[in-house]
Amino acid sequence: MGWTDHEEADASRHMVAGRARVFDRPIALAGFMGVGKSTLGKLLADALHRDFFDTDREIERRSGRTPNDFFANGEEAEFRRIEAQVVRELVRRGPVVISLGGGALLDPTSRKLLQHKTALVHLHVSWTHLRVHLSEIAEGRPLLKGKSVPEIHRMYLARHHTYQGAALRITVSRVSIDEAMRTILTALDLVRGPTTLTAALPARARFDVASWDQAWLRRVGKA
Repeated sequence: MGWTDHEEADASRHMVAGRARVFDRPIALAGFMGVGKSTLGKLLADALHRDFFDTDREIERRSGRTPNDFFANGEEAEFRRIEAQVVRELVRRGPVVISLGGGALLDPTSRKLLQHKTALVHLHVSWTHLRVHLSEIAEGRPLLKGKSVPEIHRMYLARHHTYQGAALRITVSRVSIDEAMRTILTALDLVRGPTTLTAALPARARFDVASWDQAWLRRVGKA
């Protein structure tokens, strides 16, 4: 006789809680503006029973100013300075979930710290998909206000380069939030374990959800 829905849900909760206990690094979510970092981050934090932090909200709490206020007044440099401080402090908190601002990895020191001290996840969205939703994403974001499509594309490319050191990349335009969360939990459990997917992964040992099923099948085949 199979498990009931309640038993399956209970077993799932225990499994997730177990992962949370043994994986003691912060999980940091990176990606371009509007890709769903905060939404997914809150869900992950809830599933793992971790505290959740959004760097933009932490900057606002510390400075009394919103990110939009900094950008609208031409003070991006000051915003980035505070952002780098916030990143350092959050990484030291241990096993938390962090939603990073879209440009947080532009700072080389922050980028290196996040690559080496956190489980850094890149929520990727292709430019083709992003361009369709530019008007929606740009709404309420002074950093994009008045910029042409080519200018935003250059910003996208510049930031995309900073995400390349992430241990896991998920193309969010292809999967649901729930699928993305399951992929992160599965990938992190494997990344930290004694068995790695070296043979099934590209250089730099980065997981890509587009090829995840193939990588997983190859690993199972070798078990």
